Amino acid sequence: MDEELELFREDVDEQLTFMENALIAMQDSGVNDDDIGALFRAMHTIKGTAGMFDFTDIVGFAHIAESLLSEVRESRVTLDEEMIEIFFKTKDHMQTLVDLALEGKTLDAQTQATNDELLKILVSMMPNAKSSKNSTEVVVEEITDDVSNGDLLWHVSFRLKPHFFSTGMEIISILNFFDMLGSVEKKLLIDDNIPKLDSLNPTEAYIGYEILFSTDSPYSDIEEIFEFIMDDVELEIFKADDLDMLQALVDANKGLLEKLNTEGFSNVAKLGTTKEVKVEPKEVVQEQESSKPSSEVKTKEKKKSFSLRVDSSKIDQLINQISEMVIANAKITQRADVLDDNELGESATILSDMLEEIRTGVMNIRMVQVGDSFNKFKRIVHDVAKKVDKQIDFQIIGGETELDKMVVEKISDPLMHMLRNSIDHGIETPEERKAAAKNEMGHVQLKTYPDAGTIVIEISDDGKGLPKEKILQKAIANGLVSANNNLSDKEIYNLIFAAGLSTAEKVSDISGRGVGMDVVKRNIESLRGTVEIDSKPGEGSLFTIRLPLTLAIIDGFLIQSGHTKYIIPLEMIQECIELDDHYKKEMDGNEYINLRDSMLPLLDLRKVYNEEKSQSERENIVVVRYGEYKMGMMVDELYGEFQTVIKPLGSMFNKVPGVSGGTILGSGEIALIFDIPKLMEHKIKELN
Repeated sequence: MDEELELFREDVDEQLTFMENALIAMQDSGVNDDDIGALFRAMHTIKGTAGMFDFTDIVGFAHIAESLLSEVRESRVTLDEEMIEIFFKTKDHMQTLVDLALEGKTLDAQTQATNDELLKILVSMMPNAKSSKNSTEVVVEEITDDVSNGDLLWHVSFRLKPHFFSTGMEIISILNFFDMLGSVEKKLLIDDNIPKLDSLNPTEAYIGYEILFSTDSPYSDIEEIFEFIMDDVELEIFKADDLDMLQALVDANKGLLEKLNTEGFSNVAKLGTTKEVKVEPKEVVQEQESSKPSSEVKTKEKKKSFSLRVDSSKIDQLINQISEMVIANAKITQRADVLDDNELGESATILSDMLEEIRTGVMNIRMVQVGDSFNKFKRIVHDVAKKVDKQIDFQIIGGETELDKMVVEKISDPLMHMLRNSIDHGIETPEERKAAAKNEMGHVQLKTYPDAGTIVIEISDDGKGLPKEKILQKAIANGLVSANNNLSDKEIYNLIFAAGLSTAEKVSDISGRGVGMDVVKRNIESLRGTVEIDSKPGEGSLFTIRLPLTLAIIDGFLIQSGHTKYIIPLEMIQECIELDDHYKKEMDGNEYINLRDSMLPLLDLRKVYNEEKSQSERENIVVVRYGEYKMGMMVDELYGEFQTVIKPLGSMFNKVPGVSGGTILGSGEIALIFDIPKLMEHKIKELN
């Protein structure tokens, strides 16, 4: 049952996200039928799934919200700005109800008061609202009773197609939806097509239903019961007194008239004599089809594709197993080289290619478009802007960029904090912007794009920029830097990541206590990422975050410096060149060279890590790039590409500069994985 409840939570979270996105879209672009439909479907789905678990508080609340949305959809009520705000509150309250239901708790006094107040508002927005009632419960009860005593009688006939079970839906779920909309007066199981046991395929569906259904809901609501399986059933919906439709139904289904009569379906007695419809046995039809030449068979049933929800821990376990396979394969490849065994080497190469494909496939499962997760920030920006009385135009660019789901989840809180800061501190009030000859509406942008094996996330605004002097003075007062420092603008801006440093003149419930930006930086660095700040007074600020595409396995380049082997992330390497006599003469004791008329700073790894001089006859330079920075790394040996499984080194090695982890080579040796951004930071400090 716990697994089913978890699936319920995931489904509701998804529907609430659809609802929030639709509301935000209507605020940005105006009300349209598609977004109204998305709102209605989300509420309808939540009500139906909650009904399966007998969560009566959710069902009762959702029913009223759904009823109002139905009126909006039928153009009997206009969805205006005030109603959009109410539905935002409805969405938030629905989340609270779901959380309480899953925890097995009843509504506390405050939640019950919110529930009653929202219901009263929703009911008051209905056409012909019964405002004379003082009790919300009475009004809700009357609306529910109206549905159960509906005066329209519908006949619903459906047959499951053979592949129905592959959809993951259950017939009981469909039948339960009928109880949500009205009252099932008659229900007849059609089981004529179930074959004999020796011909029965347990994965195929053979049954159907005839249902007499009483409701005041329109045709479209009944049809939406089958919304997700419309292609997987043969469906007929018509009013029970439509004799032409009923006659056509019984004519097409041999023996159906007698069964409907026996069960007491209304209006059946009014039908005339049924026409004889010849139905060939399934086996004969299949035999005839198989006897046709292949050229005559023009169409085949199209294979269906469907989504499959898998617990993330199972994916993590699979990636861990693949990681161990990569390490084992490296040992096999190494052994093949030592034995000079061509057949073993060829097999190891094939295995390597297969592992590469499997690894890529599994990693792609974890890759998600960031836009799906970042859309929730629209609501946060909307709420914060309203709270601080500012007008904000918020844009998300590059939502189609893909990133590891784990990274997306972990970066969510830092991004939320930075967006709140941009609105609260960065963007001026409408009056201040007007005085500065700016548009009264501030602009905040969240942009994502891939670059050199990383994902870049930029948060920019056109506000007043960071107060450089205030930050510096506060840092001096807190003892973070000395009074006679010689810091660059970027170094001053980076001081805002120090714990407890805040330049806010007043503390609000949004920000201003100096808590948070230090956590933001720690969270980003824990993902092997970096964050940089650029700001111009009066023009705005830009926060640039760089993150690795994934955290588990990377394509690396194996090198050696001194007696130690290292891995450089392959996508950060631009080229490898030999450090020949020409370059050595050009260096003349300095650590930079002229590479195609561009000065390239060099980092001597032996000096950084106190390595002994190698006996290698050749010295090399590996040119790496990260963001706008380039650097040459002086190394002794180049071994080539290497599938790298990232292993943590433990707390003992946390202080080793420029190293993010380790990996196991085929020989059993440990190779350290370089943290290129940290090494570049080390080189920049060295140059300054």
